[in-house]
Amino acid sequence: MYRKINHFTFYFIICTVVLSCYPLSTGSIKWRITWDKEKKKGKQEFMSKEIQTANSDKPNIIILLADDLGKYEVSAYGADHIHTPHMDQIGADGVVFEEGYVTAPTCAPSRAGIMTGRLQNRYGFETQLMEFYPTNMIEYLSGKYLTDTGDFVLTSKPVYPKEWQVHKQGVPPTEINLAEILKKYGYKTGITGKWHLGSSKNHAPENRGFDYQYGFHGAFSWFTPEEHWTGVINHYHDSFSARHQWKNGRKNEGAITENGTVIREEEYLTFAIRDKAIDFIEENKEDPFFLYCAFSAPHVPFQAPVDYYCQYSHIEDENKRVYYAMISALDDAIGDIHQKIKDLGLEDNTIIYVLSDNGGAAYTGATENGPLKGGKLMQFEGGINVPFMMKWPKKIPAGLRYKNPVSSTDIFTTSVLNAGGDLPSDRKYDGVDLIPFLTEIEKGEPHQQLFWRADHVWAMRDGDYKFILSIRDGWAELYNLKTDKSEEINLKEQMPDLFETLKEKHEIWQKENLPKKPMWPRIMDHKFVIDGKEYLFPA
Repeated sequence: MYRKINHFTFYFIICTVVLSCYPLSTGSIKWRITWDKEKKKGKQEFMSKEIQTANSDKPNIIILLADDLGKYEVSAYGADHIHTPHMDQIGADGVVFEEGYVTAPTCAPSRAGIMTGRLQNRYGFETQLMEFYPTNMIEYLSGKYLTDTGDFVLTSKPVYPKEWQVHKQGVPPTEINLAEILKKYGYKTGITGKWHLGSSKNHAPENRGFDYQYGFHGAFSWFTPEEHWTGVINHYHDSFSARHQWKNGRKNEGAITENGTVIREEEYLTFAIRDKAIDFIEENKEDPFFLYCAFSAPHVPFQAPVDYYCQYSHIEDENKRVYYAMISALDDAIGDIHQKIKDLGLEDNTIIYVLSDNGGAAYTGATENGPLKGGKLMQFEGGINVPFMMKWPKKIPAGLRYKNPVSSTDIFTTSVLNAGGDLPSDRKYDGVDLIPFLTEIEKGEPHQQLFWRADHVWAMRDGDYKFILSIRDGWAELYNLKTDKSEEINLKEQMPDLFETLKEKHEIWQKENLPKKPMWPRIMDHKFVIDGKEYLFPA
């Protein structure tokens, strides 16, 4: 005999079926990724254009990129709780940028700006790449109300693209990345480490200008092939994102690949990235080469080699102890690469950049970014003002401390122009050649203004002043960074005319330079409480 269903149960079942069948991709037309045909054509024409002049003395170019490394976790900037002698040495041999900025406080957009020399907003790469979206209303509502997401807050508009559109996310084929343009000018090109600029076949590094690839495609990967690996100390964070990271491990976009083939890497990942970088240098020492060595340290998950962990026995906080150990391992890896360049006699004509993709992830509790406000995900100084150093003995005198603001987009322009190349004329580049400024051939500042935008959060530095606001949430702040680098004194009410002037400049910049909308929507904001005030920043 069938059990009789009461009215509540019946209606509950009906609602569940209806909601589960209600697709959230109804906005797929709105979020359909399309690429600028003229820009794509312009790229093809530029890349096929015959080289007019050849530079027979091309410098080797190396980018050593850390992941979520705060400025004040580097002793060259005055940190005394940790010592980073190898990063410091690169700055001592060349220049330490006191005011080095990245184009976003999050990994993927920032890396896009570095690799293209253009603010990623110009081509719709506004926020993080999304691995997945809710596919129906049940998934959306359960994520919003039933899942413990901690400080991550689901956005209020459940309109997402279809799955086949998600695979198109990444740096669009209209853009010329640094590997592609340097390859045009005769460079051997290699990447070791984290990509995070698109995971589909068309976006893979080996299809975007790199002769050699080793690493992973996504936002993170385990530092070891298995969670409990001999000789490595783990520290777990009890957060929504951390649980996802530990669960995912080396699957999917966290898989380690070499030239597109998945491999099992037995070595601690920071050292494996180092070793592959050194191998690439050795194999290409006779040719000009470009190496993009994109470390994943000290990004979560927190995993440190036990011998480095033991160096910090005086640190009682286990979270910080593992974090500091990861940074020391990273610093040694950078030192080994630097030493290889010296041993091969390549030092004089090799440009080396060292920087982080954004500020330290203060939400881990392992770093507070020193005197800077905020951290990763935030357009406060702690999220975008990063450690940034450079050396080129042939051109840059040693021991410089450069005080004017510079941008990570400058890496692209400086590298291409000093390799004897030209920039395409059909698009705006945000970077400048830093060499004339560092050698005092060029007077003045490389950048009077710097802009940031991530969905509802805007920021701008104009000279000594910086404004930051949320057009959605209504808060707005103005700071004098010369006298208030910690962004403690909001001058908006005292200087309303200046605030409105800067806001108007930002609006003009957006209208003249940015597409009407980003290429893909976000899923979440992250909630932060700073000095008792609540902020929501795009995650």
